[in-house]
Amino acid sequence: MAQWLGQFSGHTHATRVQDAEAALRQAVTAFRAAGSDKARQIKAKAVRRLAKRLLSARLRLLKARLVAAEPVADEETNSRGSGIETLRRRAAKKRDEGVNGILVEFAAEDALG
Repeated sequence: MAQWLGQFSGHTHATRVQDAEAALRQAVTAFRAAGSDKARQIKAKAVRRLAKRLLSARLRLLKARLVAAEPVADEETNSRGSGIETLRRRAAKKRDEGVNGILVEFAAEDALG
């Protein structure tokens, strides 16, 4: 039987999203503080990479919530059906917005480059 190495460590999809958001906030601050164009380009690349990581973490979190909610929805069709559709719409919206949506959310549109 395969075991997950990080099982019961407290690291979840939600904590991964929180960590990625904190890292992106710090990178955006450093990007804004950069003086030269060369440094700004390097920091913009890091901001874009962290935005991709955050997007991936958010999509995985939504997917995990969908998987957890679907078995319950089969038993309680009326109460959970709309919740699952809401999660699906949120996941589709995040996927459509992509990295650009995250950069807009963190007010770092100029890091698109």
